[in-house]
Amino acid sequence: MSLNRFVVNWQPILCVLALVTTCVSPSWAQDARSEQFQTLFDEWKLVLKELRDTYAEYHIAPDSELDRLSEQFNRAVERGELLMPKLRDAGIASYNASPNADRELTRFLLSLAMDNIEKDRYEDAKLITDALLAGNVDEKVIYDLAGTVAFAMNDFDTAETHLKEAEALGVLSKGADYLPLVEECKTAWAKEQEIRQAEAEADDLPRVKLQTSKGDIVLELFENEAPDTVGNFVNLVEKGFYDGLTFHRVLPNFMAQTGCPKGDGTGDAGYKIYCECYQENHRNHFRGSLSMAKGNQRDTGGSQFFLTFVPTAHLNGQHTVFGRVIEGLDVLAEIQRRDPSKPEDSAIEPDKIVKAEVLRKRDHEYSPNKVR
Repeated sequence: MSLNRFVVNWQPILCVLALVTTCVSPSWAQDARSEQFQTLFDEWKLVLKELRDTYAEYHIAPDSELDRLSEQFNRAVERGELLMPKLRDAGIASYNASPNADRELTRFLLSLAMDNIEKDRYEDAKLITDALLAGNVDEKVIYDLAGTVAFAMNDFDTAETHLKEAEALGVLSKGADYLPLVEECKTAWAKEQEIRQAEAEADDLPRVKLQTSKGDIVLELFENEAPDTVGNFVNLVEKGFYDGLTFHRVLPNFMAQTGCPKGDGTGDAGYKIYCECYQENHRNHFRGSLSMAKGNQRDTGGSQFFLTFVPTAHLNGQHTVFGRVIEGLDVLAEIQRRDPSKPEDSAIEPDKIVKAEVLRKRDHEYSPNKVR
């Protein structure tokens, strides 16, 4: 295994390693909750030590040892990933027992929330930001973090409140890109909620399950507004077109793209379909939206699609939104990030769609309306 691949595997935990620098010698009072946190934290530090030691050993090891060290490193990463939710919950419990009693614990939780945001684990980050806000945390950055999380989760009213507070306090950072979009998103979201309510009452939209290498994702398809795109998608799913295809382009805080038979973003199903994003009733991009990928010109989509991690208002009216995630939203955070435009990411093994299957559909034929 190449050194580049090993370094790539190291990158996802660099942010978590940084958390330890502020919490080497915790000083919070030892009650049952903090003792549980301390036990888990000590276990976590052992994992970090193994990661550091393995990383250092890799640099001086002969080629014959590289695969073994890589496997050892990855096993430690897996143990660390399993520990993190327990460490988070124990940290929140310790904080709730005595809010703001120890600045190190508070900063640990803030750092963990930042790490979750970077990894698109917004539901996990919200557990932390909610606890800190309820405890009247005295760290101003909480408003930037909480506003960013709220925006990502389509809660635009809450996002506006927190991000404006962050701006007033001079700590607006991560949410700086989102605050200017809040009003537009609030209007679009109000309309979206009305449509979703009507869809829930009718309960007749097609659904597709993507069995991925990181878990299952269930999609509900917007046949009412994008019948041609849905017709093409269902047709390809039923042909087994997507089975085995990779998520070749997965960008943090943005989206996961798949559907290219070549695995590099240049392939399609052998034809193009018409965009339906220019129609007055087009759907918009929110967290968990399913949208068609295309070239710079209209009517250049075919088989590639993407799933959004956050609301992406700049794509509204530019790409056809034809569905949304209704189950497995947490799986999006687990899909391997990789940017094919970066040479160093070429060593990263992408996740894939193991199998796509239609769970239900309306009683008519589904077929592509090809560009002529």
